[in-house]
Amino acid sequence: MPLNSLKESHRLNFVLAGLRNAGVSMVYQDLNLTIGFCANLPEMWPKEADVIGKSDAALFGEVQAARIGAAKREVINTGEPSKLEVLREIDQKRHWYLLHIDPDADESGAIIGVVTTILDIDDLKYRETVLRTLLRELNHRSKNLLAIIQSIASQTARSTHDLDEFLFAFRNRIQSMAQSQDLVTASDWRGAELFELTRSQLKPLAGEAPPGFSMVGEDAYLLPNAALHLGLALHELTINSLATGALGPAGGDIVLSAERRLNGNNKTELVVTWTETFLVPPTVIGTNPAPSSGFSGTVLKRIVPQALSARVRHEVSNTQIVYELTIPDTQYELN
Repeated sequence: MPLNSLKESHRLNFVLAGLRNAGVSMVYQDLNLTIGFCANLPEMWPKEADVIGKSDAALFGEVQAARIGAAKREVINTGEPSKLEVLREIDQKRHWYLLHIDPDADESGAIIGVVTTILDIDDLKYRETVLRTLLRELNHRSKNLLAIIQSIASQTARSTHDLDEFLFAFRNRIQSMAQSQDLVTASDWRGAELFELTRSQLKPLAGEAPPGFSMVGEDAYLLPNAALHLGLALHELTINSLATGALGPAGGDIVLSAERRLNGNNKTELVVTWTETFLVPPTVIGTNPAPSSGFSGTVLKRIVPQALSARVRHEVSNTQIVYELTIPDTQYELN
């Protein structure tokens, strides 16, 4: 049937079908804001026949009707369209709607009523809420990162003797943080797997699979804060090992182990241990296997344990180094 031969009632049905599929409702009111016509009201709302001759209170409740009525009277007085977001809270059901309020004028231009187009914006409001939450979280994490960087800069400056030495150490440490941050970001801020985090810290310094290095135990999923700080500890352990230990002049092997245990309060903890065993005692080659002072010692013994609320054990002998963190279950997940 050609479109120009359709009856007016058929055309109206087409329009109403389009509105229904788009989730759009319409209400027409006279100058007294009495409802004279409505179409495609949401399923949970009153029936159209039940609101004819009534006010906005029949659709939105008394509290919201006062706001809506004020906006519509403003449109009648000024002749200018308006928009209004409304939270409808009837029958313990909360839904957000956007109201487009337009004046209706007769042939002479005199305003004789208002037409309200109602759109369901629950999805939009949900996305706005998620976005605000993400922005707050991003702001919080950014401040944490800046605080860590400030601490790294300050501690590195105290333990270096000239600008070149400072820049070399500082850049390496910032790069270490960047590698951990990449893993956290790739997981949508969920965190990073322990073994993958370890590989990311070793690779730039000692290669993909350094000889004598192995990982055993449970590959826990570290939460973002834990991943960033443990990555920093792994960086310092690797740097120290390359300079004086098993990855460097002393030779030997390193085992990174992760084991889940119950503490005295019957709560689960993750025990992460770096055990470095020397082939040649460092004293024989005249090196110090684990400096207790300076930035490295501060990171391993104070900064990382405090950030993870973890207990630390750092034992150094002429045959091996044991660095152990006992991490509470608030800092990790197990798959």
